[in-house]
Amino acid sequence: MDGTDPREDLAFAQACARGDAEALASFEARLVPQLRKALLQRGMNIPTTEEALQLLRVKLFVRSGDRPPRIADYEGQGPLLAWLRVAALRTALNLIRERKVPLEVDDSRLEEVASPVDDADRRYIKDRYRDDFTRAFQEALKALAPRARTLLRLHLVEGLGTAELARAYRVDRSTVKRWLAQAREGLRAEVRTRLAARIGVDTPALGSLMRELQSQLDLSIRSAMRDSTPG
Repeated sequence: MDGTDPREDLAFAQACARGDAEALASFEARLVPQLRKALLQRGMNIPTTEEALQLLRVKLFVRSGDRPPRIADYEGQGPLLAWLRVAALRTALNLIRERKVPLEVDDSRLEEVASPVDDADRRYIKDRYRDDFTRAFQEALKALAPRARTLLRLHLVEGLGTAELARAYRVDRSTVKRWLAQAREGLRAEVRTRLAARIGVDTPALGSLMRELQSQLDLSIRSAMRDSTPG
Protein backbone atom coordinates (compact mmCIF):
# COMPACT_ATOMS: atom_id res chain seq x y z
CA MET A 1 0.00 0.00 0.00
CA ASP A 2 2.89 2.36 0.54
CA GLY A 3 4.33 2.08 -2.95
CA THR A 4 5.42 -1.54 -2.59
CA ASP A 5 4.35 -4.42 -4.84
CA PRO A 6 1.48 -3.35 -7.16
CA ARG A 7 0.06 -6.87 -6.86
CA GLU A 8 -0.33 -6.35 -3.13
CA ASP A 9 -1.93 -2.96 -3.78
CA LEU A 10 -4.35 -4.55 -6.25
CA ALA A 11 -5.33 -7.30 -3.82
CA PHE A 12 -5.87 -4.70 -1.11
CA ALA A 13 -8.04 -2.53 -3.41
CA GLN A 14 -10.12 -5.55 -4.39
CA ALA A 15 -10.64 -6.38 -0.72
CA CYS A 16 -11.83 -2.82 -0.11
CA ALA A 17 -14.17 -3.08 -3.09
CA ARG A 18 -15.71 -6.21 -1.57
CA GLY A 19 -16.30 -4.33 1.67
CA ASP A 20 -13.78 -6.35 3.68
CA ALA A 21 -13.85 -4.84 7.17
CA GLU A 22 -10.15 -5.40 7.89
CA ALA A 23 -9.10 -3.81 4.58
CA LEU A 24 -11.37 -0.79 5.14
CA ALA A 25 -9.99 -0.32 8.66
CA SER A 26 -6.46 -0.49 7.28
CA PHE A 27 -7.35 2.06 4.60
CA GLU A 28 -8.60 4.43 7.28
CA ALA A 29 -5.61 3.96 9.56
CA ARG A 30 -2.78 3.88 7.01
CA LEU A 31 -3.86 5.72 3.88
CA VAL A 32 -6.26 8.46 4.99
CA PRO A 33 -3.59 10.27 7.06
CA GLN A 34 -1.30 10.35 4.02
CA LEU A 35 -4.10 11.65 1.78
CA ARG A 36 -4.97 14.30 4.36
CA LYS A 37 -1.34 15.41 4.49
CA ALA A 38 -1.16 15.57 0.68
CA LEU A 39 -4.20 17.86 0.48
CA LEU A 40 -3.00 20.15 3.26
CA GLN A 41 0.44 20.42 1.66
CA ARG A 42 -1.20 21.61 -1.55
CA GLY A 43 -2.90 24.52 0.13
CA MET A 44 -6.34 23.08 0.97
CA ASN A 45 -7.79 24.28 4.26
CA ILE A 46 -8.88 21.80 6.94
CA PRO A 47 -12.69 21.93 6.32
CA THR A 48 -12.22 21.45 2.56
CA THR A 49 -9.73 18.65 3.16
CA GLU A 50 -12.03 16.76 5.52
CA GLU A 51 -15.06 17.19 3.25
CA ALA A 52 -13.08 16.06 0.23
CA LEU A 53 -11.88 12.96 2.10
CA GLN A 54 -15.45 12.10 3.10
CA LEU A 55 -16.65 12.48 -0.50
CA LEU A 56 -13.73 10.33 -1.60
CA ARG A 57 -14.73 7.58 0.82
CA VAL A 58 -18.23 7.56 -0.67
CA LYS A 59 -16.91 7.46 -4.23
CA LEU A 60 -14.42 4.72 -3.48
CA PHE A 61 -16.52 2.36 -1.39
CA VAL A 62 -20.22 2.92 -2.16
CA ARG A 63 -21.94 1.43 -5.18
CA SER A 64 -23.83 3.76 -7.51
CA GLY A 65 -26.65 1.79 -9.11
CA ASP A 66 -25.05 -1.06 -11.05
CA ARG A 67 -21.65 0.61 -10.96
CA PRO A 68 -19.18 -1.04 -8.56
CA PRO A 69 -17.28 1.07 -6.00
CA ARG A 70 -14.75 3.33 -7.69
CA ILE A 71 -11.80 1.69 -5.98
CA ALA A 72 -12.48 -1.26 -8.28
CA ASP A 73 -11.20 0.98 -11.11
CA TYR A 74 -7.66 0.61 -9.78
CA GLU A 75 -5.89 -1.94 -11.99
CA GLY A 76 -2.50 -2.18 -10.30
CA GLN A 77 -0.70 0.14 -12.73
CA GLY A 78 1.49 2.06 -10.33
CA PRO A 79 1.26 2.44 -6.55
CA LEU A 80 -2.23 2.59 -5.06
CA LEU A 81 -1.22 5.57 -2.90
CA ALA A 82 -0.31 7.60 -6.00
CA TRP A 83 -3.66 6.69 -7.60
CA LEU A 84 -5.50 7.73 -4.44
CA ARG A 85 -3.62 11.04 -4.17
CA VAL A 86 -4.72 11.98 -7.69
CA ALA A 87 -8.32 11.00 -6.86
CA ALA A 88 -8.25 13.02 -3.62
CA LEU A 89 -6.86 16.12 -5.33
CA ARG A 90 -9.43 15.90 -8.10
CA THR A 91 -12.21 15.57 -5.52
CA ALA A 92 -10.98 18.58 -3.56
CA LEU A 93 -10.62 20.79 -6.65
CA ASN A 94 -14.08 19.81 -7.89
CA LEU A 95 -15.50 20.59 -4.46
CA ILE A 96 -13.97 24.08 -4.54
CA ARG A 97 -15.37 24.75 -8.01
CA GLU A 98 -18.86 23.45 -7.15
CA ARG A 99 -19.00 25.93 -4.28
CA LYS A 100 -18.18 28.66 -6.81
CA VAL A 101 -15.76 30.21 -4.38
CA PRO A 102 -13.35 32.57 -6.20
CA LEU A 103 -9.81 31.26 -6.15
CA GLU A 104 -7.08 33.83 -5.66
CA VAL A 105 -4.72 31.91 -7.91
CA ASP A 106 -4.39 31.77 -11.66
CA ASP A 107 -4.26 28.54 -13.67
CA SER A 108 -0.50 28.26 -13.42
CA ARG A 109 -0.65 28.54 -9.62
CA LEU A 110 -3.48 26.00 -9.50
CA GLU A 111 -1.34 23.61 -11.52
CA GLU A 112 1.49 24.11 -9.02
CA VAL A 113 -0.80 23.46 -6.06
CA ALA A 114 -2.33 20.41 -7.71
CA SER A 115 0.90 18.89 -8.97
CA PRO A 116 2.04 15.85 -7.02
CA VAL A 117 5.48 16.15 -5.48
CA ASP A 118 6.07 12.46 -5.00
CA ASP A 119 8.14 10.46 -7.51
CA ALA A 120 5.64 7.62 -7.39
CA ASP A 121 2.84 10.06 -8.21
CA ARG A 122 4.76 11.42 -11.19
CA ARG A 123 5.49 7.95 -12.53
CA TYR A 124 1.83 6.97 -12.17
CA ILE A 125 0.62 10.13 -13.95
CA LYS A 126 3.11 9.73 -16.81
CA ASP A 127 2.01 6.12 -17.36
CA ARG A 128 -1.70 6.86 -16.96
CA TYR A 129 -1.82 9.81 -19.36
CA ARG A 130 1.02 8.86 -21.74
CA ASP A 131 -1.25 8.35 -24.77
CA ASP A 132 -3.29 11.51 -24.12
CA PHE A 133 -0.12 13.56 -23.78
CA THR A 134 1.48 12.10 -26.91
CA ARG A 135 -1.60 12.80 -29.03
CA ALA A 136 -1.97 16.33 -27.65
CA PHE A 137 1.70 17.06 -28.33
CA GLN A 138 1.61 15.71 -31.89
CA GLU A 139 -1.57 17.64 -32.68
CA ALA A 140 -0.11 20.85 -31.22
CA LEU A 141 3.07 20.42 -33.26
CA LYS A 142 1.09 20.04 -36.47
CA ALA A 143 -0.99 23.12 -35.58
CA LEU A 144 2.08 25.38 -35.38
CA ALA A 145 2.54 27.97 -38.12
CA PRO A 146 4.80 26.64 -40.94
CA ARG A 147 7.65 29.05 -40.13
CA ALA A 148 7.63 28.15 -36.45
CA ARG A 149 7.65 24.45 -37.24
CA THR A 150 10.48 24.83 -39.76
CA LEU A 151 12.57 26.92 -37.39
CA LEU A 152 12.25 24.36 -34.61
CA ARG A 153 13.18 21.56 -37.00
CA LEU A 154 16.21 23.37 -38.40
CA HIS A 155 17.43 24.40 -34.96
CA LEU A 156 16.70 21.27 -32.88
CA VAL A 157 16.84 18.45 -35.43
CA GLU A 158 19.21 19.74 -38.11
CA GLY A 159 21.42 21.52 -35.59
CA LEU A 160 21.56 24.97 -37.24
CA GLY A 161 22.59 27.75 -34.87
CA THR A 162 20.85 31.09 -34.57
CA ALA A 163 23.56 32.79 -36.66
CA GLU A 164 23.01 30.35 -39.54
CA LEU A 165 19.25 30.76 -39.29
CA ALA A 166 19.61 34.53 -39.27
CA ARG A 167 21.58 34.39 -42.50
CA ALA A 168 19.08 32.02 -44.08
CA TYR A 169 16.11 34.24 -43.20
CA ARG A 170 18.07 37.48 -43.76
CA VAL A 171 17.29 38.85 -40.30
CA ASP A 172 19.41 39.50 -37.23
CA ARG A 173 20.04 36.89 -34.54
CA SER A 174 17.81 38.62 -31.99
CA THR A 175 14.87 38.19 -34.36
CA VAL A 176 15.60 34.48 -34.77
CA LYS A 177 15.87 34.05 -30.98
CA ARG A 178 12.53 35.83 -30.55
CA TRP A 179 10.90 33.62 -33.21
CA LEU A 180 12.21 30.47 -31.50
CA ALA A 181 10.98 31.61 -28.10
CA GLN A 182 7.56 32.39 -29.57
CA ALA A 183 7.45 29.00 -31.27
CA ARG A 184 8.25 27.18 -28.04
CA GLU A 185 5.72 29.16 -26.02
CA GLY A 186 3.06 28.75 -28.71
CA LEU A 187 3.62 25.00 -28.72
CA ARG A 188 3.45 24.77 -24.93
CA ALA A 189 0.19 26.76 -24.83
CA GLU A 190 -1.33 24.62 -27.58
CA VAL A 191 -0.34 21.40 -25.81
CA ARG A 192 -1.92 22.65 -22.59
CA THR A 193 -5.17 23.57 -24.36
CA ARG A 194 -5.43 20.22 -26.13
CA LEU A 195 -4.38 18.19 -23.09
CA ALA A 196 -6.89 20.01 -20.86
CA ALA A 197 -9.64 19.18 -23.35
CA ARG A 198 -8.66 15.51 -23.12
CA ILE A 199 -8.16 15.01 -19.39
CA GLY A 200 -9.86 18.05 -17.79
CA VAL A 201 -8.54 21.44 -16.78
CA ASP A 202 -9.08 20.64 -13.10
CA THR A 203 -7.24 17.33 -13.26
CA PRO A 204 -4.22 17.43 -10.95
CA ALA A 205 -2.27 15.52 -13.60
CA LEU A 206 -2.41 18.50 -15.97
CA GLY A 207 0.00 20.57 -13.91
CA SER A 208 2.41 17.68 -13.44
CA LEU A 209 2.45 16.86 -17.16
CA MET A 210 2.97 20.49 -18.17
CA ARG A 211 5.84 20.90 -15.72
CA GLU A 212 7.40 17.76 -17.22
CA LEU A 213 6.98 19.22 -20.71
CA GLN A 214 8.51 22.53 -19.67
CA SER A 215 11.62 20.78 -18.36
CA GLN A 216 12.07 18.62 -21.48
CA LEU A 217 10.48 20.70 -24.23
CA ASP A 218 13.38 20.72 -26.70
CA LEU A 219 13.97 16.99 -26.22
CA SER A 220 10.28 16.29 -26.86
CA ILE A 221 10.27 18.45 -30.00
CA ARG A 222 13.44 16.81 -31.31
CA SER A 223 12.09 13.32 -30.72
CA ALA A 224 8.71 14.06 -32.35
CA MET A 225 10.23 15.79 -35.39
CA ARG A 226 13.14 13.48 -36.08
CA ASP A 227 11.14 11.02 -38.18
CA SER A 228 8.42 13.38 -39.42
CA THR A 229 8.23 15.25 -42.68
CA PRO A 230 9.72 18.76 -42.52
CA GLY A 231 7.05 21.44 -42.23
